[in-house]
This record gives sequence, C-alpha cells and structure tokens, in this order.
Amino acid sequence: MTDLREEHFLETYRSLISISLEGFRYLALINGGAVVALIAYLGNTSSGGRPVPDLRAAMLGFIVGLVSCGFAMLFAYLTQLWLLNEGQPVRTFMKSHSVPLHVAIALSALSLVAFCFGAWSAVSAFT
Repeated sequence: MTDLREEHFLETYRSLISISLEGFRYLALINGGAVVALIAYLGNTSSGGRPVPDLRAAMLGFIVGLVSCGFAMLFAYLTQLWLLNEGQPVRTFMKSHSVPLHVAIALSALSLVAFCFGAWSAVSAFT
C-alpha cells in the first residue's frame, strides 16, 4: 500500500510541474502575443495616415504581464531549488520553499491581471 501512495504522490507532483509550465507558457504567449499584435496594428495604422488610438496603457499592461511572468518563472526555479535543498544536510539561508512559492503564485496572478488590464485598455481605446 505504501508503494501505491508514493507512486500517486510522485505522479501528482509531476503533473503539478507540467501544469505550472503550461501556465507560464500561456501567460508568456498571451502577453507577448498582445505586445506583438499591438505593435503590428500601430505600424499599419500609422502608415495609412489614419488617427492612431492611444494604446500606451494597454501596452504597459501587456509588458507588465510579460515581465511578471518572467519573474514568476525565476521564483518557480528558486522554489524547486529550495525544495531540493530541504532534504539535504547543507544549510541554506532560507529554511522553506514556501516564500518563493508564494511569490511565484502572486507574480503569476499579477501577469494574468495585467493581461486583463491591457486587454480592457485596448478595447476601451477603440470605442
């Protein structure tokens, strides 16, 4: 019975890592894609002689989302590093992986909120 619990635990842990990686990819894709789309739109609009909407707030939201996703990845790495070191006799300056884990979660949430802000700002600029 212990082997089954241990195998279930390891498979669940692996799936959490996979889900996290997909989440980071998603956040980077939506924010980065939005930046590229806005740049392409502004380039096409300005060359056509039409008035260009003010999309600075939207661009700021997408860039904040992209940067916070990058920092979330950094803190996810630190979480894994400290989690690995928790089982070792080597002393590190941080005893628990919970601090970088919570920072990574908060930065991921910020990335999604920043995307929502950028999307709302872009839609508002077109009305």
